[in-house]
Amino acid sequence: MKTANFRERIALAAVLAVTILASFRNTDAGVNDHRPLPLLEGINSQASTMLISYNQRNMIGRLTRIQRASEDTYTDVRIPVYQNGRLASTLLSGHANGEDSEIFSSFEYAVNYPLVAKIRYYTQGQVQGYDSLVYNAEAQIVARYFFSRKADNTFENHNYQHYTWNNEGNIIRLDNYGRSREGNSFELGSAVTYTYDRNPNPQKQVTDLCYITDIMPAFLSANNILTEEINYAGAAGKHLNTYSYEYNAAQYPVSITAHYGLDGLSETTQLSYK
Repeated sequence: MKTANFRERIALAAVLAVTILASFRNTDAGVNDHRPLPLLEGINSQASTMLISYNQRNMIGRLTRIQRASEDTYTDVRIPVYQNGRLASTLLSGHANGEDSEIFSSFEYAVNYPLVAKIRYYTQGQVQGYDSLVYNAEAQIVARYFFSRKADNTFENHNYQHYTWNNEGNIIRLDNYGRSREGNSFELGSAVTYTYDRNPNPQKQVTDLCYITDIMPAFLSANNILTEEINYAGAAGKHLNTYSYEYNAAQYPVSITAHYGLDGLSETTQLSYK
């Protein structure tokens, strides 16, 4: 399971995905066991921390992310806004108490499905880009198109991602396509393949976490990522990242150790639950 990345892309690399998680806290599927599943409350490493607080419906009330650099610490607070029981927008603040927040994103839903069709991204109240979603009959995202605002206030698309799923509800391949200008054909830029354990992914089970942070396999897949192999089109070699876990009695990860093949570095992350 790969944890969230703090580097947000507001325009060209803004995010869109689809998920239909329950509005209330999930329970185990067993007939005689109705204990609530653990809710992810914190992800902490030496470089960063993510803290999640919940409202009375066990939906995200506030998400705080802290990035520690060599000379400074950066705080990013996301405050979701709900209307009629579903996520309508998110506010962004650079202060731990949420002061001076401004709109960061808003969500448009498909007419005949309870699924997100478009996410708009804002800078100083103005839409700077949006993502458009394509999904399959199982309500799984299969393509995400990135649109950015041009000088004439129209929007153009130069990049998209294609997702391949297996029968276990995991994304096993992510293809990144790009083109130099509209009208040209899309070309494959890179492909990422994934393998998984068989344990529940706590990030997937947090309602709307993928919308509020980023849309990536770690937030959409049912299980936890074991390997992540990155191949660039036209380039020799590949980069392989691996992830190992320690689990609690409920078989949820409490510790993740990542080994990055590009630079040989390792990082350990701790997870805590409500």
